[in-house]
This record gives sequence, C-alpha cells and structure tokens, in this order.
Amino acid sequence: MSIFITEPGDWDQSWVNFKPEELQCSHCKALKIHVGIMNGLQEARGDLGPLSITSGYRCSIHNNAVSKTGPNGPHTTGKAIDISVRDSQHRKKLITYFAPRVTGLGIAKSFIHIDLLTVDDGFEMRPNSWVY
Repeated sequence: MSIFITEPGDWDQSWVNFKPEELQCSHCKALKIHVGIMNGLQEARGDLGPLSITSGYRCSIHNNAVSKTGPNGPHTTGKAIDISVRDSQHRKKLITYFAPRVTGLGIAKSFIHIDLLTVDDGFEMRPNSWVY
C-alpha cells in the first residue's frame, strides 16, 4: 500500500468508520490522504466514539480560496484533517487525545485541526499548536 491513498478503490478496509468521500477535496473531488493520519483517525474513533470530518484534502485552488495558508497549506499535503467539535467538553477531549499524537494542532470554536506535518514536508514550525 502506498503512503498516500489517491483512489477510492485503494481505501483501507480497516478504516471502517470513514469513507473516501469525507476526505476528498470538496472543490474538485480529488483524493489524497496519508495512511498515517487515517490510521490515527480510525484509532481515535475507536477510543473516542464518532468523529465528524469537516475538511480533509484540499487542492491548491480550493485551499487558496478558503484558507489564509494559501495554495500550499497543510490540507494540500494530504496530512491534515479538521474534525468538528460539538461543545467545549468535546473540544477538551479531542485536544487531550490528539496533542501527544500529532505534530500540528489548531483549535477553533467549531473544529480542531490535526496534522502529521514535519520539516521534511516544508513546515518548519513542527510540532506546533495554535488557536484560530
């Protein structure tokens, strides 16, 4: 198996709680998702219960339109995911769970961002956390 999944047919059957459509770019429907972030997401689903993905992969055009990170932001790498937050207790639970497991953790009122980016991916400030 490749490090990145780019075709729905290559979806790992162990990711039973997620579908490729949840992670593909909402603009162009392209799919590029890193196996490591999906394995971690599925493990989190088993530990935490249901998780709702609000954003997975974004093509450069879409990311440039919706994010201050421009055409080369974290979501364009396939190593970043945003997870919906239901309330403050849920946010705290997600932060506590993911903080030691990811290299990037962004905290917003309605979602948390997680990523597995490193210096090798061109993201110098990792590990890192921030608030939107």
